[in-house]
Amino acid sequence: MRVGVRHLRMLVQGLCLLGFLWLFLQTEYRGADTLRYPVSLLFRIDPLAALADALAPGDFGWALLWPALLLLLLTALFGRFFCGWICPLGAALDGVGRLSGRGRLAPRPGWRRIKYYLLLGLTAASLCGVQLLGIFDPLSIFLRSLTVSLNPAFNLVANGTFDFFYDHSVPLLSPAVNGSYPFFRDHLLSFHPPAYQLAFFTLAVFLLILLLERVERRFWCKNLCPLGALLGLCSRRSLLVRTPEQSCPDCRRCVSECRSAAVTEEGHRKDECLLCFDCAGFCPSQRVVFSLGARPAAAAGVDLTRRGVVTSLVAGVVAAPVMRSAPDIWNRDPWLLRPPGSVAEAEFLRRCIRCGECMKVCIGGALHPALLQAGVSGLWTPLLVPRIGYCEYNCTLCGQVCPTGAIGLLNLQEKQKAVIGIAVFDKDRCLPFARGEECLVCEEHCPTGEKAIVFDEQNVEVAGETRRIKMPRVVKQRCVGCGICETRCPLEGASAIRVLNEGESRRRRDLWT
Repeated sequence: MRVGVRHLRMLVQGLCLLGFLWLFLQTEYRGADTLRYPVSLLFRIDPLAALADALAPGDFGWALLWPALLLLLLTALFGRFFCGWICPLGAALDGVGRLSGRGRLAPRPGWRRIKYYLLLGLTAASLCGVQLLGIFDPLSIFLRSLTVSLNPAFNLVANGTFDFFYDHSVPLLSPAVNGSYPFFRDHLLSFHPPAYQLAFFTLAVFLLILLLERVERRFWCKNLCPLGALLGLCSRRSLLVRTPEQSCPDCRRCVSECRSAAVTEEGHRKDECLLCFDCAGFCPSQRVVFSLGARPAAAAGVDLTRRGVVTSLVAGVVAAPVMRSAPDIWNRDPWLLRPPGSVAEAEFLRRCIRCGECMKVCIGGALHPALLQAGVSGLWTPLLVPRIGYCEYNCTLCGQVCPTGAIGLLNLQEKQKAVIGIAVFDKDRCLPFARGEECLVCEEHCPTGEKAIVFDEQNVEVAGETRRIKMPRVVKQRCVGCGICETRCPLEGASAIRVLNEGESRRRRDLWT
């Protein structure tokens, strides 16, 4: 029966991981303008996302509050079941741990305090105007890594495989592979082959977290995860009690084998226990039993030092004004663009949790993670890069998937009127201006009802010959800055027409001042 509980936990863990991967694959344009499934469900139950939303200026998203409070309440009753049974990053770490074996280092009890100090520092920084919770949120890390790094690699390999077997006839294999293509195209592959900036950097961070399993089992969860710290604080007096609380003097296997270092000689640490139930399974005498009860844990609680708490709070408070240089960067650089429907920049940086959902669902491949373009606090936030992709005029998907309201949900009419920026010509590169050669590409692709790009015919001297050339011009009142003109510009390298963020429409005023 005890082995059965462990197997049940692994089954639930695997099913939850598959469920989240399925929702991830549904975060995609499949021929419908409205997504059929709650693809951002993972973040609707994320307490860190709710915390970031609560500390951001503007209206609070009540849709995030109740699921997060329910998770915290269940954690207070039963312990950190989310970490051991549901968290997709935890499932990935357990899988890597099974493949790579046990960590090489013995648990360091003092290291577990780091996650609590990190949570305190991040919360203090958020209160002072800089939100970095999304950078360290394990759910954001997992989805962001899938979106920016792993999914593009999967699409590259899959499309390359289908191309190979389509071009080369291999007996038995080619018919089977080609026959499976419609299923992959309709359910697994992206609408356009994805490619993102920061793909390697994002992958390196994800792999580093996975490789920490070689240092210590569940290293991230035990020592660094701020969500684990928050859930640990809630689970200190949970009703699920382990018997015996201490390790048995004639065995002590629990101490050496516990993946979360929750079992000690002093007692069972509820705030660290992931409820994996491994100890009940490998106990040679079958002494370990978990039951509901109100008995307090014998082991000490979250034993943070006063110096550590003060240092973490001061670090968060001091870091905030240093990083708040991001709005100045934004105001100086006119080429930084946000998705349509975004809130004011200050609120956007404090509300966005860097989950990558908007980048995954973008039809035109226009959204990419920022590095330092919007300052340190803008790391991994979505930027629209028109030279790589454009904002589809008839698409509202990014607002549908944003869990915190950093990108507002717009109907189609509102979206088509939302101004991302305005296109401007570089007359030193544009063919009609620079070479006297006619080019109509930008006007042909302009999607607005009344074309935002029009032509003025002019006589131009080219090589001693007078030509009647159509000179393009942007009508500012019609341009919404979708960027398709910049994407489709036939020049190599920098486009002859670029979108700057002049006149952008934001849903709330900037609150930095």
